[in-house]
Parts: sequence; structure tokens; C-alpha cells
Amino acid sequence: MRDTWTIGIDIGGTFTDVALIGNSGTVHMSKAATTPADPANGVMDALARAADGIGEPLSNLLQDAQRITHGSTIATNALLTRVGAKVGLITTRGFEDTPYVMRAIGRVDGLSEDEIRHVMYLAKPSPLVERSLIRGVPERTDVAGNTVIPLGAQAMKDAVDDLVQTQKVEALAVCLLNAWVNPAHEQQILDYVEAAYGTQVYSSYSHQLARVAGEYARMNTVLADCFIGPKVRQYLVHLERQLRQAGFGGIFLLMQGNGGLASPDQCTPVATLQSGPAGGMLAASQMAKLLGHQQVLTADMGGTSFDVGLYSKGYWRYASEPVFDRFRILQPIIEIESIGAGGGTIAHADPQLGRLIVGPSSAGADPGPACYGLGGTMPTVTDANVALGILDPNYFLGGTHPLHPEKAASALKDVAKDLALEDLEVAAGIHQIINGKMADLIRRQVIRSGFLPQDFVLYAFGGAAAIHAVGFARDLGIQTIVVFPTSPVFSAFGIAMADVVHTKMMTCQYSLPTDPQAINSVLEELEGDLLQVMEQENFATSDVILRRYLTLRFRRQMIGVELEIPWARFKAKEMNEILKMFADRYQTLYGLGAGNADAGTELGAIRVDAIGPVPKASLKSQSVASDQPPVPKGKRKIYLQDTWHEAVVYDWDEVLPGQRIIPVSIVESAFTTVLVPPGATGQFDSYGNLVLHISNQHEPV
Repeated sequence: MRDTWTIGIDIGGTFTDVALIGNSGTVHMSKAATTPADPANGVMDALARAADGIGEPLSNLLQDAQRITHGSTIATNALLTRVGAKVGLITTRGFEDTPYVMRAIGRVDGLSEDEIRHVMYLAKPSPLVERSLIRGVPERTDVAGNTVIPLGAQAMKDAVDDLVQTQKVEALAVCLLNAWVNPAHEQQILDYVEAAYGTQVYSSYSHQLARVAGEYARMNTVLADCFIGPKVRQYLVHLERQLRQAGFGGIFLLMQGNGGLASPDQCTPVATLQSGPAGGMLAASQMAKLLGHQQVLTADMGGTSFDVGLYSKGYWRYASEPVFDRFRILQPIIEIESIGAGGGTIAHADPQLGRLIVGPSSAGADPGPACYGLGGTMPTVTDANVALGILDPNYFLGGTHPLHPEKAASALKDVAKDLALEDLEVAAGIHQIINGKMADLIRRQVIRSGFLPQDFVLYAFGGAAAIHAVGFARDLGIQTIVVFPTSPVFSAFGIAMADVVHTKMMTCQYSLPTDPQAINSVLEELEGDLLQVMEQENFATSDVILRRYLTLRFRRQMIGVELEIPWARFKAKEMNEILKMFADRYQTLYGLGAGNADAGTELGAIRVDAIGPVPKASLKSQSVASDQPPVPKGKRKIYLQDTWHEAVVYDWDEVLPGQRIIPVSIVESAFTTVLVPPGATGQFDSYGNLVLHISNQHEPV
């Protein structure tokens, strides 16, 4: 009897990954090069390779698929590269310059400390809408939701008609002042656009995306949705059509940045920002529960970026106002910190200072690293790992994509010449610098969250993380690393295991303690809206799990702390408990004595998540064999710590649970390479995971 499948897809900047999870618990994976011109081609190629891997034609695989779940960086990349739709904006008259005036922090939002050092010379980011395509309409609603000036119906119609008919905008963004508290005027515009233009123009309304105060961030959100919306929608329609024509008859779901799935009809394009990396966080949470790990750091290193997440005692950290391309957006997402540090990250020389610089630019999938032989001439992290002997050029992607070490050497030689160094010294320098950058990112995120890195287990995934994991983990004092059989496609694996999730959030302005019914009424409104959405997602109310969160702050502070509340409704007793929970969490984050309870506590926002559980296959555990080292597939020389080592090479697929790996070793699978350097040991557990243990030595790797 054939398995039925859940298929997870993750489109990255370099590779498109596919994970197949069978109803019997079997897992298969595949990779194909991402095709930026038409990402659907890369998806279909990866699916065809997955079908080959299980010995079936693609049509059989798709016919046996119950669900296809899809995450990607398409929306994120469209925003970052500024390749999007021509957007028109309708806003309250007098507020047409909001995207240009911004907020004070807008000049530096999303920039690193180095980039903001000379703030006087920084330019503001260019808005996602041209000034000539912004129209103000007469209307005004006050902060309490009262209508001060009715919407000028004719002026509104003229503005819409001008933008759509004369200016030929592809998307229409609508963001009126205080529409978050009373959306009646935005609803009037929506009704007119639907009646007059139907699906002729993509449109987005701020009250539907974010019932949150702050017109600038709310405007950014609706502009971003319009900027990426037509491209994302067009791609999804195109992909789903190809899947259906190839034999797929199951359910098609999209991954969101909040860590949950949604049907295409219920998912806004802006909600798909960061959806690919969020899949890795979901997979990590599932594995943490399975393995009993309470504190987990995730390190996702692919071809383009290095993404870090933090999981503590059953929960991810969420960002309610993430920054994308220097724009603050009101879309709750799993908090992921990223830098340009992947296998394709480019290194170059600064001849004036005699420095080797690594990142943040990437060679991407086209032309890719020099060793790909596709025209790249600048050395990358992958080229360095080939030169150091860590990567086997004949076994990259299981031998389907052989690398060219001579081209890697040529690219390294050009940089070495500028720095008066040997090629190997440059390769070793690239390896160590990228390790240091990744360690710095993790250190900043963990300490800022009120924790210490050494208290965490590190999950290393993505195609490149397992090469570097011991190097940056040792620098942080982390002693345990887990590399999974699915690590090369971990985000796709997590996307396949995700639940359907929808989120609603609303700004509140209450001093605590307050009347519990004031909070309860907001909870009831948000929950009612969410249950209607979940009904459209085919979930019965009794099957939906609701999670509730409050954002609290001390009075006169700008930034709040979000807490999950363990009860459905508030009474006086719970009001006192939440104040204590806030004080304790604040102290954990910022230190003893940092809080100011005498100033009073304010409630800034309420968020509710509705979760529709999706059936999941149980992963198979195997009996543990001998702890003797496995039979090696061979040996090769690798260059580490300024000297050559003879590394024992093992085939991941031939190692049994319980077997130990001693240094210096390399464990290879078709899609990833694990480096076990001096001072580290490894052992395979009953689920086939490689658990690495690091001594307290601090030599660079």
C-alpha cells in the first residue's frame, strides 16, 4: 500500500526545497535550483526529483498528496529588491506626506549600528508609492472612533477613478486616519472599488490588515501588501494551476510569517513575509518537544542568509512590528534575526586597509559561487569550504551538481593577491570571519532577550549550517548541537507539519488595573472574528485552539512586553496576576531594578491566535545499536586551525542510531555536510539525529 503524503515546499534565494512526510512517518527530501524568473519552475523541478527519490512518476506523487504546504521568500525578495506593483494610495486629506515624513526612527529603522554611526548623512528610504500617486480625500474620524468629517463620496470616487483609469495603478492602498478604531469610511471605499472595478485592480485596506494605532506603520503595511500583492497572487495562481494540471487534487495551503498555514483565499500577501524561515522555527519547536529540549537556539544557514530564532519553554519570541527593508510593518511574525551569511556570501579585499571582508552581498543562485562554474568570479563561503577540503566537489547535491575546485582556487587567488596572502590563508580567513559574524548575531539576540547562550541547545539546519555550527557554537559557550536528517530542508519539513493559524490584534489604551470587562470585550470581538475565519477554513469551533496575548509597558514607555495569558477571561484576581507576570518578565529581560512599578502599568495591545490543528504523522524511532564508530566511506585532507588534518568521512545514510563520531571527521549526506573538528564528538540518536558535544576549548574552527 502506497503512502499518502503531506508535501512541504520552501523557496529560498538559492535552492527550492521539498519535504515529503508520509502517513507512515517516512520522510523524503529533494532540492533544485531556485528559478527567480519563474519560481514555479524550480518548484516543479524539486517535486519531480522528490518523485524520482521514491520511485514514482510525478503524477502519482501529486495524486497521493493530501496537502501541499508552501512557504517562500518571494514576498520578502520582492520587497527587498523593489520589484513590485505600481501602487496608488488613498488617505485622509492632509496626511498625504505620511510615507515621506515617516517617524523619527524611520531614518534608521532596519539599519545596523555601523550604518547609523553617521546619522546626519543617512537618506530616508524611498516609499513604496510615488508622491504623484497619493490622493487625499475629505474625511476625519477621531481617536475615539467618532465621525468628525463625513467621507466626501464624490471626492473619493474621483480619486479612485483617477488612480485606476488615468494613472493605471496595479494596486490601490487605502489607509485613513484612525480607521483602526472605526473603519466605516474605509469600508465605503472598499464597497465602491468592488462595485466599480471588481478584480480589475488589487486593493488593500488598513483596517483589514491591522486594527492597530499608528498611521505610519499601518500605512507601511497596506503599501507593502499592495506592492507585493499582484506579484504574489499571480505566482500562486500560476503554481496552483501547474500542480492541478500535473495531477494534484488535495488541499493547497500557504505558510505565513506567524508560523501558521492559511488557504490562499484567507492569506494576505503581506502575511507571507518571512514565511520560509518561519517553517524552520516550526520544525524546531516540534523537535524540541520530541527531544525534551526547553531552551533552543535555531541556526539556519542556506545559500544567501543566516537566520537565528529563539525558543524558550514552549514558545517562540514574536515581533509585532517587524522591519522589512527599513519599513516597520504591523504583521506579527516569529522573531527571526538575519544577516547576509550563507554559502553564497561573497568575500572581497579592502586593499587600502588590508582587510578581508565577508558579506553581506550574495552570489545567489545565478551565477552562484565561482565553483558552480556558472560565471561567478568572486570567492564565496562555499568556495572557501571547497578549497579547505570540507566540501567534496564530486558529491555536492549527491553528485548531481559537481563543483569546480579550480574555479574556486582562481577566485580566492584574486583576493589573496590584493592582501599579499596565500590562497589557503584567505579561505581559512573567510571560514573564521563568517563563524565570528554568526556568533555575534546569536550573542546579541540571546542576551537582548535576557538569556545566556550557554543555557541553550543549538539546532543547526539549512544546507550549510552543519559545516560551521561547532565553530560559532564554541565561541558562544554552547556545548550541544543537534543536526537532523531533515536539516537540509528543515524549513520545508516544518511547513509540512504546521497548523492553520490566523491572528488578530487590536490596540488598547488602559491603565492597569482596570475593569476586567473592558479587556474581555476586546477578547470577545477578536475571537468572534477569528472563529468566523476558521469556519471558512473548514474548522469547527470546538476544534479551534485560542491563544491570547497582552502587550504591557510601564507608563510613558514606548516599547511593550508581550505575555501569553493562561485564562480565557479576566476577573479582578487575574488582573493582579498579570501585573506580577509582567514585572517578573520585565526583570528577566532588563535586569533587577530596571522596572518602574511606581509609574504604573499600561495595556497597549491585545492579540489572539486561532489555531486549527492539522493531522501529523509521527516520526519513527529506531532501536539504538552499538556505540562503535561506523564504517567510513573514505578519508580526505582538510585544512583547519592553520594545519592539515586527515578527516575520516562517513556516509550519513549508512550510520546507525547509537554510533559515535570522533574528530576529525566529516559526515556527508546528499544535501549537507557536517564538520566534526578537534574538540567535538558526535553520536546518532534513535531518531537518526546527529548530536554533537563540544568541549570547553576555544580554538577557532
